[in-house]
Amino acid sequence: MGNFEQIIERIKQKAEAFNATNTVTPYETVKYECSICQDREIIPIEQEDGSFSARNCECKEVKIQKRLFKASGLTEEQAALKLSDFKPSMDTKQMYDKVKNYIDKQLWKDGKGFALVGSVGVGKTMLAQIIASEIMSDRKTSVIFLPTTSLMGELRAAQFSEGGAEYEQRIDRLIKADVVIFDDLGKEKPTEWVQTQYFRIIDGRYNAKKTTSFTSNFELDTLADRFSEFGEAIISRLIAMTRDSIVNVTASDYRLIMDRPVREKESRGFMNSTEDYYK
Repeated sequence: MGNFEQIIERIKQKAEAFNATNTVTPYETVKYECSICQDREIIPIEQEDGSFSARNCECKEVKIQKRLFKASGLTEEQAALKLSDFKPSMDTKQMYDKVKNYIDKQLWKDGKGFALVGSVGVGKTMLAQIIASEIMSDRKTSVIFLPTTSLMGELRAAQFSEGGAEYEQRIDRLIKADVVIFDDLGKEKPTEWVQTQYFRIIDGRYNAKKTTSFTSNFELDTLADRFSEFGEAIISRLIAMTRDSIVNVTASDYRLIMDRPVREKESRGFMNSTEDYYK
């Protein structure tokens, strides 16, 4: 019996030593963000016949919004922007009206994008962020707001990590997102590698019929010239995806490109030449 008691005592000592150094949190102290559903986002309900059904927990909508925000690329300040925050001047009134019409009619739900191109410093980026914020409030639509210089840097880094797996995942995510807004298209140096990334993403979204929008400080024909390798293919697809809501803005004048007929090549939306963008 004495030996048995000694064994028990040694076991107790080892247990105490283990507990003193063990940093694993016991399951009883797990903290849930939602104590009602324990972060499952659904609540089981027992029926009278003993079977079970489930209903959505009240936390689900909040968590969906948080996930959409995290994936959007917007900062908290940008996500909080509303159209009323933009104060149009005489020079920016027409652009403002076009954006307001886009938001009021929720044209992204019809697969229609928008394009704001032209002068620097007239509020194109802010209006694009406002549209992204409005889309995100829909709670059912994933939107990604992409400053293009940051995008290319991230893709370069991803290309050399984990054997390129992360790079492919990022490309796939950009193609499959419900809505993507490219901000400052053409600002980065248009190397062949950069053009290839643009073409792969934009062509993928075009074929998948995904809503795609962009802003740029360059007019469309200038963008086509900058993208010398893939310019015709990239710009023609962008026009096909945004043609109902394209605004070309200068410091003193706006031209609604949608009012100018754009000739398409058969059903794919290809242009015969960059001159066709304005004919």
